[in-house]
Amino acid sequence: MATFRVHEDLEKENRLNAPAGGKKATVPLGTLNPVVAQAGKNQALQTGTLLQQQRTMFSVLNNVQPGNVPNAEKAQVKEAKGKLQHQRAAGAVLLPKVGDENGIEQKAPGLQAKVAQKSVVTVTSEVLQAFQVYDESKENLTHLNVAKREEVHHEKRGPLQEIKNVDLLETPMSVSESYSPMSVDKSSGVIVVEDVPIPRNDRERFYEVEDYQQDILMYLKEAERRNRPKPGYMQKQTDITHSMRTILVDWLVEVSEEYKLHGETLALAVSYIDRFLSFMSVVRAKLQLVGTAALFIAAKYEEIYPPDVGEFVYITDDTYTKTQVLRMEQLILKVLSFDLTVPTSLVFTNLYCVMNDLPDKVKFLTMYICELSLLDADPYLTYVQSEIAAGALALARRALDLPMWSKMLENNIGYRLSALKNIILDLSKTHNAAASIQQQAIQEKYKSKTYKEVAFLPAAILTEDTFDKICDLLSTSSTTAALSSNQQGKDIAAEQKNSLVFV
Repeated sequence: MATFRVHEDLEKENRLNAPAGGKKATVPLGTLNPVVAQAGKNQALQTGTLLQQQRTMFSVLNNVQPGNVPNAEKAQVKEAKGKLQHQRAAGAVLLPKVGDENGIEQKAPGLQAKVAQKSVVTVTSEVLQAFQVYDESKENLTHLNVAKREEVHHEKRGPLQEIKNVDLLETPMSVSESYSPMSVDKSSGVIVVEDVPIPRNDRERFYEVEDYQQDILMYLKEAERRNRPKPGYMQKQTDITHSMRTILVDWLVEVSEEYKLHGETLALAVSYIDRFLSFMSVVRAKLQLVGTAALFIAAKYEEIYPPDVGEFVYITDDTYTKTQVLRMEQLILKVLSFDLTVPTSLVFTNLYCVMNDLPDKVKFLTMYICELSLLDADPYLTYVQSEIAAGALALARRALDLPMWSKMLENNIGYRLSALKNIILDLSKTHNAAASIQQQAIQEKYKSKTYKEVAFLPAAILTEDTFDKICDLLSTSSTTAALSSNQQGKDIAAEQKNSLVFV
């Protein structure tokens, strides 16, 4: 649709040419019609507005192409053009004079102007009916009305509602037959944790491969003897004592629980401290700095997201700066020759439990006893970590009213029960005294439901005589079992021989 531009120049167009004479004279619009002049100022303004509408209509009609107007309406358009041109040439709308010869009644000037305006508007409206002018605003309103009518047909969506009568929602990542240990009771909104075995991590799954179990165990036993601290290093320390070391380890347990660090991280940190103190003399003012840097190294070695060095400065109550912690870290790594892969008692505990398929309660109680041994350097530095884990396992089975040892454990672990006598008796003393000592961080840790509250279990009272009797019973039962197995073998061989004779 073509657009029309109406030129309105009031200064030039309102001045009309004189009807006669040699010179052109510009006369104001209001003085050309005597009727308008008599009507007053308001009528003159109305007449001027009327003439502007007529000119606008005239310019619009001039731009209309014959093809845009139907043939039946071309005559009306042409007639309207002629009337408007005649009115423009006259300079005003011609109205009937007062008292004309046809005997028409005299009308007031104002009424005559209104009649003339009504007649012109009627002609204009008739001409406008010939075409339609595009109006963007009306189209937008039309689209909005259509959109509203379409929205009426759609149902209003209510708020998100919970899907009822669905116990388990299957997702692309869900397994058809394995359910999550976390089940949600939608009726009450309470999370219920089912009592299922804790899934093993990748390291423990690797221990389940039977072809590699004995090779892994042999390698770990060789590695623990290569990197072990000196048992009597505290005698060469001039400014620290065993009690200071115990307080330091208890504080490290609290820190590891505060930052949710793994138990292996704590065991590695204590190992780094003992190895460092075996070669370096430390004053008591720097002992906490050694422990902080050792835990920082162990966290970066074992954790996926270790705490920042600023966190370790914060836990020391700003006793040391970041520079001091980083310098101590460099010194520890230099003394340890960057040899940080050391098997701890926790590593052997996990391996023993996987190899022998032991329940979680036995595992957690074994871990609890092993961590209690970290508090005392003497006598536990005289034992290797595999012996500490084996002795803690035997003592945990005793506390849970299970057979302390068996032939299967002896074959898989590689230790006879009689060879573990000293470590089992020392661990029994430590376990019995755990409730009365001043350091209670480890006890509080294993009182949680995560570890099945094994710290509340009573310790097994075990003396040297009792242990000897258990060893004798175990040896007797094993001998009897061996004899019975031999006798059974002989009977089977005899039966096979007799069957061959009868055949």
